[in-house]
Amino acid sequence: MSDLLGISSNAVMAYQRALGTVSNNIANVNTEGYVRQESDLAEAAPRKTGTVYIGTGVRFDGIKRAYDEFLEKNLRNTTSELNTQQPMVDFANRIVDLMGSDTVGLPPALDKFFATAQQLSTDPASTVLRAQFLRDADGLAGRFRELSSQMTTIDTETRASTNQTIEQINTLTTQIALVNKQLGREVSVERQSPQLLDQRDLLLKNLSKLVKLNVTTAENGAVNISLTNNGKVGVVVDGQKAYELGAKFDEQDLGRVAIVLDPYGTKEEVPGIGNGQLGGLLTFREQMLQPTMTQLDFLAQTVVDQVNAIHTNGIDLSGHVGTNLYKIEPTSTTDAVSGEVIPINRAAAGIALAIDDPAKVSAAALFRVIENDKNLSNADATLS
Repeated sequence: MSDLLGISSNAVMAYQRALGTVSNNIANVNTEGYVRQESDLAEAAPRKTGTVYIGTGVRFDGIKRAYDEFLEKNLRNTTSELNTQQPMVDFANRIVDLMGSDTVGLPPALDKFFATAQQLSTDPASTVLRAQFLRDADGLAGRFRELSSQMTTIDTETRASTNQTIEQINTLTTQIALVNKQLGREVSVERQSPQLLDQRDLLLKNLSKLVKLNVTTAENGAVNISLTNNGKVGVVVDGQKAYELGAKFDEQDLGRVAIVLDPYGTKEEVPGIGNGQLGGLLTFREQMLQPTMTQLDFLAQTVVDQVNAIHTNGIDLSGHVGTNLYKIEPTSTTDAVSGEVIPINRAAAGIALAIDDPAKVSAAALFRVIENDKNLSNADATLS
């Protein structure tokens, strides 16, 4: 009878603890980072009586997390890939809106410029049409400068977003290193606190939103993190040590951004960052921002060269050979850290009118009188 009461008592206590685990799961159903827990019940050691073993009931053997490392790794990779698209979509839409805008885009200004030039060709002596042509030519140059300025604003914003993302990465890696220090007090993951492991996985999940991770897990649950497929390159967390990241931007090539590990120490450049929010920003700068800026500068340079070639073949209101209508002034940028003024080649940012007098507009063409054997009349002309 005493054995029956003892077994029943142990069973009640074991299932009471199991119900407590269920209650804890229900209470934390909306807790961020919480992983469902499961009670581990096992058979109590049997007692030998004579030549037989008699069961002694059930025992509560502990609590385990419902955790699958394979699924968790896939979730982190998927999260990184998903967050890559957001910066690309947001900033790419802004470029599309700029280029197609009626108030900022180039097509309306180009149409107006050529329409005014055609009008002036019908009455080259008109001072009103000359002034209007000069005004619309200046408007076209201003449209190039405005577009270049807007692209520079996007460049500045993506730089700020990149630096902010790197700061968040540095904060999270530092926190993960602290969690590793706490996990180092135990030798196996089974003896770790579920709350501590939940905190580790939540930090890894948040970090995967910012950059793709290569995670290796020790027996006690501590993690080492690399930002490359090669776990020995780009290590940002090594046990209880975290290494900072930094960004170095190239002023001439906006698509080139060097992500530097330990910028105040070894200065190791981390290659191949392509996922996460940081990867999305770098991909946008390389695949959208730099090509668009290059094409805009190329178009501005082409307009200047072609218009100037036509303008210098005509004559102005005084009968003099025309000069350049457009010029490209030198442009520069200032390094935010050192304050150094760096020259940059930005044709769209430097395009401007080379003349400001409507009388200097070459709206008429040069002509010449030549002998022609097919002239059947007796008329002739000479110049003296």
